[in-house]
Amino acid sequence: MKQYPLATDENGFILPLVLIVTLILGAGLMASTTRAWLGLTGAVRQSQARSAREVAEAGLSQLIETLNRNHAHLLVVDVENWSNPPLFSAICANASTGVPATTGTIGSNGKYTLENYNFNGSPFYGGKADLRMRGEILKSDNSTAAAAIVEQTVEIKAKSCNTSFDEPTTTSGFPGLLAQNVDMGGNDLKGRLSGNLLCLQCVDNIPNKCSVSSSTPLDSYSESDKICVVGGNQNQTEVDGEIYLSAIDLPPVPVPPKSMNDLYNNPPDITSNTTIVAASSNSSELLNGACRVGPDGITHCVVNDIDLKGQDTLTVDTNGGPIRIYVDGNSVDFGGKSGMKHIPPSAPSSNFGFFGRPIDPTNQKTDQEVILRGRASTNNMWAFFPDASLGIKGGAGDDVNCDSTGECTGGDIYGAVWGKNWGLSNGTGAQIAVPADMGQQLYNNFGTAYGIGMKDYVAIGVSKWSSFIIDNQ
Repeated sequence: MKQYPLATDENGFILPLVLIVTLILGAGLMASTTRAWLGLTGAVRQSQARSAREVAEAGLSQLIETLNRNHAHLLVVDVENWSNPPLFSAICANASTGVPATTGTIGSNGKYTLENYNFNGSPFYGGKADLRMRGEILKSDNSTAAAAIVEQTVEIKAKSCNTSFDEPTTTSGFPGLLAQNVDMGGNDLKGRLSGNLLCLQCVDNIPNKCSVSSSTPLDSYSESDKICVVGGNQNQTEVDGEIYLSAIDLPPVPVPPKSMNDLYNNPPDITSNTTIVAASSNSSELLNGACRVGPDGITHCVVNDIDLKGQDTLTVDTNGGPIRIYVDGNSVDFGGKSGMKHIPPSAPSSNFGFFGRPIDPTNQKTDQEVILRGRASTNNMWAFFPDASLGIKGGAGDDVNCDSTGECTGGDIYGAVWGKNWGLSNGTGAQIAVPADMGQQLYNNFGTAYGIGMKDYVAIGVSKWSSFIIDNQ
């Protein structure tokens, strides 16, 4: 068969065609490879981002568990104050000192850091806490491969120290009797929920007869140990609530409005039968100008000393509104059969506030001495003398009456007594009965700072959650 050679111009056409096809196929292959690589890289980055978020979530879980278990008192404190927290409530005996870890590691390359913890609410009731946790996935050189933020809001609930959140409470934690130093003797503190005693410095001054020392862990104290530490008598002293031996930040003692500061210029003594009537327009019922009625209906009275004898009585009539008496002198004393009388008997204890001078940590002034005494009926009152030694003269002027739930009325005082030292009535059978809602009364009528006491807290439930990626390299 005869062969025909290719034309010269056909040889020149085939080579470029082969090159073009090769380039097209190569470009397609490169594009496919690039897309595959980018897809793989994106998947890796997404995986790292998810891992960073999971690290942040794990960090939140660990932090909340540690707070609940060992540092519950910090649940109501913003993170910047954790190292030196304000003591809104005394710390439960089983709590740990120090602060929880705010940074840590998860796995071999995960790291979490708490960026913010902000509490919104009241230590009395609880509230909500907003947390912000950063989670990171680290490279081999410890630089960040991916990072995420998780923000969540948790519920903070107040509870008693010795019960779980879902159990019925056994105590309000409110201190019906509070002092830096306590010598109870044969005194009684009655009321199951709020008949609690809080001594701020008793563990630093333990009587020699006690079987514990200042180095004994508080959670190992028996009830008899606590009675001994507060100077009680095992056979006579009755404390229906709990005995707490812990520090707490005291709120300031109430004072009159600034517009009434002139009442301190020359306050009178009370040395004879005296009646103060709330919101009265009669000067003789307002200590002839030493009492003044505020726009909120509260009657404020400033006096120097109170020194009654014989049958004399200081009568406080709160039918027209609350009365607050501020003692600026050195002593309150009821000699003979004199005493105080708060009417009507049904008035809330917080309607009569009986207050002393402010705390004097450097002892610039002589401590006040306050010896209370009731008449035939119980005195409903809140007495707060942070720079005074206190007691009740006579004792057991009106025996307490307790119902089947353990709540009591009667006694020498029906209310609460706070002071620097308690012990001027340690040789008597003085009785303080504390209303179950006394802490609530102070919280409502004097402000959130006064709803203090021994409380525990627990973080439960998440009411809000969000997350976002902040770094993905």
